[in-house]
Amino acid sequence: MTFHPILHGLRGLAAMTVLLYHWASTYPAAARAYSAVPFLGTEWDLFLFIGLGWNGVHWFFVLSGYLLASKLLHDLTTANARTIAAFWQRRFLRIYPAVWAQLTLLLPFTWLIGQAPDYAWRSVLANYLLWSDPLPGGVSFYNGVYWTLPLELSFYLLLPFVVLLQRRIGFWGVIGLALAITLGWRFGLHGLNGLGYTDMHPTHIRILLPGMLMVFMAGYAITQFPQHIGDRLRYTLLAVALLAYVGWHQALVALRTDLPKTHWFLLSWEVVLGLLIACIIALLLKPLAPWRWMGSRPLVWLGDMSFGIYLWHWPVLRLLRKVVPGPWNAVEGSFLALGVCLAITLPLAMLSYRFVEKPALDWIARRQRRASAAA
Repeated sequence: MTFHPILHGLRGLAAMTVLLYHWASTYPAAARAYSAVPFLGTEWDLFLFIGLGWNGVHWFFVLSGYLLASKLLHDLTTANARTIAAFWQRRFLRIYPAVWAQLTLLLPFTWLIGQAPDYAWRSVLANYLLWSDPLPGGVSFYNGVYWTLPLELSFYLLLPFVVLLQRRIGFWGVIGLALAITLGWRFGLHGLNGLGYTDMHPTHIRILLPGMLMVFMAGYAITQFPQHIGDRLRYTLLAVALLAYVGWHQALVALRTDLPKTHWFLLSWEVVLGLLIACIIALLLKPLAPWRWMGSRPLVWLGDMSFGIYLWHWPVLRLLRKVVPGPWNAVEGSFLALGVCLAITLPLAMLSYRFVEKPALDWIARRQRRASAAA
């Protein structure tokens, strides 16, 4: 698959939206100050979309589904165990080395400043393995953003079998099956909770793969999107998709506090969100002039740094308040915290990419090339 700068730029934007969301929720003074700004006779929440920045995670999931499926559908033209093992090796080395490097740096630092979490050997080992609750023997993560990584790894394990299954039951067969599994898990888990058959927490819907499978598969579905449609129709469809995307968020904001957690809207909103994101990405695969800025060099650079930004921004935001006394509860302190977070997170992300992530992927690429040549 050829390099697509707009998709890379979208990864960078997704990482930054998650960073801004966590900043605004950790240092909320600025968000509160600008939540009701009067203009043209009404009040505007200037932080509305920053407050919805958590959906950057869903952009990551959909992008992963598309990019990895595109590659695997090409690589598995003749399926064999070697090809699948090589895919898993690359994907695991995309995640684990950066996590291991971060934990190796963070754990001694938090111990030195007196902010150490539970350092029992089982907790440390489980964090290094990304083995979290509710998996058997799972623990709480030291870094709050780690919850998405087992989901990614689970999808990596499953994806080759999805590609192979498509050859037997067809594209719409695997999409329909993924939708049935996702909705069945989401509605079924709530139903079992209500009947007293399980005490699984509602968040387990989101942190185990069955509840998020269709979000990844929305990206998978992009591989079948027709790219021959004209620009005029593409503009129209993109406008409709963007309006639907904004409208779906507005509906969520308006309804989530009033509806019971078992309401169909709250049980299926992430599935619809994933499909809307997939539509937007599919329509941007052929660059339209007003959107080419997404493939600009700064955003492509952010895309390179996106995993490091995602990993490092949360501990930086959380530890800053504890390590450095400051006016963090004031509006000025809130913006200062954002500046300090960026000033620390971006260099750490650069170091992670330059000395951990890229070398790990380059090493496995060289190793697999030698293995292929020998075979």
